[in-house]
Amino acid sequence: MRIDKYLALLYGILLGDGSIGMYKCKGYQNKFNYNITITCNLLDDWPFINEIVLPLLKRLTSRDIRPRDKSHNNTIRINFCNKNLFFFLRELDFPVGKKADKPYIPKIFYDKDLVKYVVQGFFATDGSLVLTKNPNKYYPRIESKTTHKILMKQIKDYLNELGMNGYFYDYKFKKVDTRWKTVRKQYRFQFNGKKNLILFSKLIGFVNPKQREKFERFLNYSREYDKLVERIHVRDQKIYRLNNLNGVPGI
Repeated sequence: MRIDKYLALLYGILLGDGSIGMYKCKGYQNKFNYNITITCNLLDDWPFINEIVLPLLKRLTSRDIRPRDKSHNNTIRINFCNKNLFFFLRELDFPVGKKADKPYIPKIFYDKDLVKYVVQGFFATDGSLVLTKNPNKYYPRIESKTTHKILMKQIKDYLNELGMNGYFYDYKFKKVDTRWKTVRKQYRFQFNGKKNLILFSKLIGFVNPKQREKFERFLNYSREYDKLVERIHVRDQKIYRLNNLNGVPGI
């Protein structure tokens, strides 16, 4: 198995919403199942599963793998056994079992100039393109929030090196659910504004169709919005936006 852009993409997807595990087979003393699991959102991730994840797994394993619909918790679950892929991922220091704060991007992906694809995969599963209305125009934000401090810092630093301007910080819970037995510290990176969004699309790219479509909708919205205000004198634009462009056009 080679370390190439396809493996790097899978590694990123697993960093975001995947896991690997080794489990004893019932009735056998020294026999194990080597599981690889990817979990996505049932409501809007089917295009990502069908167009990206399944063809990627077919390329890497030469197998047709069937996802399962877990409607009781709104997830799509891909779970399969592959000993060779499991040990290859483990040799790349992917955590076995619970990831906790262990995940990071191994040096080999930097050496082979493949970090872009790891970030693609991670963002497709655990990143967000957020559109915030302030006060009547939508502004974009690239962000992610996880418990994986080292990984988050690596991605933030990599995007900074590409020319994006963003931040990394501890995430503070507004309210903690008392039903949680433990609360792990979370971390967040955030890149605000249209310039950062355009750079991310150009230099990294959106591989999850729902994020790519949202990006394209925002660009269309932004072009239409700018057309509506360009004929208004600069000193009058704020009043015009407040009185005439409240949510028009929408996204």
